[in-house]
Amino acid sequence: MKIVLIKTALYISATFLAFTLFAQEYTFKKVKEIRVESLTDVGIRDYDPKKDIFVGFIDKRSEGIELAVFDANGNIIASKKRQGEGPEDYQSSALTMGFSSDGNIWVQTSIELLKYDLEFNLIDRVRFEPTSTTVVYSGPWSKFVPLTKGSQVSFIMTASNMSINTSLEWIPSKTNMVEYYDVASKSIKSEVLLSSRKVYEGIENEEFPAVAIPIFTLDDRNGDLYFTTSIDNEITVYNPINWNVIQRISVKQEFFEALDDIPLKESNLGLSNKSPLYSRNQKILKFDSDLLGLIYVKEISEAANELRKSNGETFWMRDPEFQRVILFKDGVQLPGELTSPSGLVQMTLPINRVLVKVVNEEEELDYYLYEIWELVKK
Repeated sequence: MKIVLIKTALYISATFLAFTLFAQEYTFKKVKEIRVESLTDVGIRDYDPKKDIFVGFIDKRSEGIELAVFDANGNIIASKKRQGEGPEDYQSSALTMGFSSDGNIWVQTSIELLKYDLEFNLIDRVRFEPTSTTVVYSGPWSKFVPLTKGSQVSFIMTASNMSINTSLEWIPSKTNMVEYYDVASKSIKSEVLLSSRKVYEGIENEEFPAVAIPIFTLDDRNGDLYFTTSIDNEITVYNPINWNVIQRISVKQEFFEALDDIPLKESNLGLSNKSPLYSRNQKILKFDSDLLGLIYVKEISEAANELRKSNGETFWMRDPEFQRVILFKDGVQLPGELTSPSGLVQMTLPINRVLVKVVNEEEELDYYLYEIWELVKK
């Protein structure tokens, strides 16, 4: 088992080092490994630098999802199943989770926001009436995004990189990409019209339906919201209190051939029965300096995708070989692109670091491996 793991690590490292697409003044340097003892899937969603702990989940399959707190080495400090019918449980699936400003844990579903202590005892809950509900079949999808601070917060109701609910009568020009709970009015509001994005107006092609999925992250230092969509060529920085635009950051992806015709028109933005194989943005990385990152996945041909399926290979969107990282400094894109180091980047950490979930197909391993990589100048 160890020999297989070493071979896999060497292969990934060699691929990472061999990637030389244009000059890039930054690179990733591995800092640490984190092993979580678990035979089933583990997800880490947030980090508390004061306590040096992580929060996430353990997917125990038929036994359900356990919310969990991990120490800096991946040891499980506390875990508890909280989806159920009990007085401290949530009934619908959890969409996001993260640490609150007072060191407790937020867990958000489609119909309520709950606050737990570090042993998952319920402290408070807020219920609301959503316009639609979303089901997640594993653990919380991504990090909780509060728009205000305090014991009661406004927050985005969907998870980043999760498709918004649409109907057959969906009209892109009238669709808002961000739905949020406003704590002051105790009501649900929406912002960021899809038709306000630069990606929206352009060449019309009814045979190419593209799906715009909201992608966002919060700058924890000043509360600014960084927003884009899966098929966008701009990152927009908003003040989430009044939704004024602070900055517009242009993006040029090296591998976006299927979307070279963007901006798009309304007929492009539709529903399709086929799984899209075109390139798309996946994650925004806000570092604790003047650096910003955007992760996107390269497109794949239909023939190559079918070959991967027949060979039993990892789903192409989860293969680090298809991931690319674009960096921005002071709002300006830097030349070149980086590959994702050794696995799939989950989130940023202090000191310009990222947490990476290592992709490993060896089912007999009794742990899940994460790594911490630091973004450094060459």
